[in-house]
Amino acid sequence: MEILVSIREIVAIFIEMFLAVIFYNTLFNKSRRENLWKYTIIILICSIIFERFKEINPLIVLILDLILMILCIAYVDKKDRYLTLIEILICVIVTFVIGNISSIVLYSFTSKIRELMSVLLGIVSIGYIFIILLLRYIIRKYDIDFEKSLEDNIYISNISMNLFMVFMIFKLVYDSGKFSNLIIIQINIFILINVFINIIFYRYLSTSIIKNKNTEVKNTYNPILDKMIDNIRANEHEYKNHINIIYSLVQISKSIEEAKEKTNKYMGQLGSTSLLNAIVQLDNTVVKAVLYSKLMECEKLGIEFEFSITADIGESGLDDTEITVILSNLLNNAIEATKNLEKDKKRVRLAVFKEEGEEDIEIEVVNKVDSTSKEFKNKMKKIFDKGVSTKGIGRGYGLYNVRKIVKKYNGLIESKIEGEDFYISILI
Repeated sequence: MEILVSIREIVAIFIEMFLAVIFYNTLFNKSRRENLWKYTIIILICSIIFERFKEINPLIVLILDLILMILCIAYVDKKDRYLTLIEILICVIVTFVIGNISSIVLYSFTSKIRELMSVLLGIVSIGYIFIILLLRYIIRKYDIDFEKSLEDNIYISNISMNLFMVFMIFKLVYDSGKFSNLIIIQINIFILINVFINIIFYRYLSTSIIKNKNTEVKNTYNPILDKMIDNIRANEHEYKNHINIIYSLVQISKSIEEAKEKTNKYMGQLGSTSLLNAIVQLDNTVVKAVLYSKLMECEKLGIEFEFSITADIGESGLDDTEITVILSNLLNNAIEATKNLEKDKKRVRLAVFKEEGEEDIEIEVVNKVDSTSKEFKNKMKKIFDKGVSTKGIGRGYGLYNVRKIVKKYNGLIESKIEGEDFYISILI
């Protein structure tokens, strides 16, 4: 009889853990099947461990059991342990939420909970299967990558930890058996309200952070724009002199060919002024500020900077901070790679455009590189990975952050080398 009770408890804890891990595999691993049998073995071992040692302290044993399971799954998936911890905690929280809602529904119809644990487990399983199937459909249809959204998101991590502790406290109260079903239901409702408040708080926090970032971007670039306007005003009175000089060059030239050569040479010396005028004509204030700052940087380093903006990058849905991160990091990367090359190779080109008949905006940055370098070729294979850089230790987050933003909008980012030209293209 005791053996049957033990088997029943092992099966119950196995089903709960297995549902949470299947949910994790659906939400964060895109339903990969190759490791499912390994998950099953890990969960079975953890279920047996919990059943054997729960008499010591059920709550502590459960937490230690979860930690063991998370470490094993992180090892199997070859993923960061902290990221795996947060992902599985989120799935465990979802399990608790489904369980709590199922308890409320069951109590509403029968006024019982503990007496109908098998029925409750069945309702939870059905609810979980429905949510998993719905998530699979949503992920496939909209190509959503929940893991990329979760990476480095400290707010979700903190909220997940807090909610997990709340549910652990509830489990401690429930397992004590000292409270009536009605009290348990009331606690359930309180916890669900707490979850709802945390979700609202997170959304409010995210919106506030975006607004603050946009304000910060404007405050950062307003002085740059002021400087650009002052620069334009300072050059206005020189335009007449430039026209007079060009006229004089034409007059003193002995042939049309000589006049073309002299005027082209002189116009080439006015390149930064014409670029400045082109920047002023742009509609997007943030793009103006970024391009002006990079133009000034390129002039100091002796780098030839060209750009062609024929589409409004704001139409892509990117906010000001995201536009800043993408353009600044792409151009910083190009300038860094170019600044130590020979003079005739110091060129950086930016293009923002739309292909005819297409809705997506393409951003392309091109610069010269030493494509024969073995180290450069190795870095190019994983240039968008976190911490990968040719600039030294402590760098390599710029293009990684660019990739995160592009993935957020289900865009594409790729790099290629053609001869000595290195291309990074974004479609968003």
